[in-house]
Amino acid sequence: MLALIAILLGLCFGSFLNVLIIRTPMDKSVIFPPSSCMSCGNKLRFYHNIPLISYIFLRGKCGFCGARISMIYPIVEAVSALFGFFIYLRFGFSFSALFIGISILLLFALSVIDLKTKEVPDSINFSALIFGLIGGILYYGDFLYIVGSAFALAGFFTLLRFAFQSLAKKEALGEGDIIVVATIGALVGWKIALFAIFLSALFALIILLILSKKDYKIPYIPFLFLGTLPCLFFTSFFNNLLMNYFFQV
Repeated sequence: MLALIAILLGLCFGSFLNVLIIRTPMDKSVIFPPSSCMSCGNKLRFYHNIPLISYIFLRGKCGFCGARISMIYPIVEAVSALFGFFIYLRFGFSFSALFIGISILLLFALSVIDLKTKEVPDSINFSALIFGLIGGILYYGDFLYIVGSAFALAGFFTLLRFAFQSLAKKEALGEGDIIVVATIGALVGWKIALFAIFLSALFALIILLILSKKDYKIPYIPFLFLGTLPCLFFTSFFNNLLMNYFFQV
């Protein structure tokens, strides 16, 4: 029963994420005006906004003009529902799970926005950090470690960014990326966060090699997000790596 509630919460929040993804880059309110068809402009009725179900029953078309509805809407909602389920499995049904879940879903929205527009809205980015800090503190019960992890990682990568800019005359990380790194530190602690950052760089490198475009600028936040997921859901595995091969946690 609790698992079903977690899935439904994820599904509902996924519907809200779609609003964030569309409106935030355009500096529009996520509350007003109510949702409307982007083709004909008609305001959607409440039964047009039921997460995932409306898309299925409308067969992917607007209920007024018949225009195709972007696949991104059901995909975001379905993925959010899955996150709700897996966060419940990993963290249980608790306040810490709620805050961690919201942080992860906001990072997911940020990744989609970065992919679509290569923009990183501060409102979503800092919200993910705040929810991540609260969730991390509640779950791990160590205020100094979680806050210290977030700020230490942000500080270190800020210095690294300036050093790289000075030496290579290129920007390695954006300011938005550094806030995401801080959020990762809040969610898993600085030690496990290093694994997440390594994985993100590995994923990005693979994509660059596949694309074979030397000067192509890929949005990095989606890779930071992907690198975080295994570290968040399989923390014990990475803790064992640290204990066996690096240092004791």
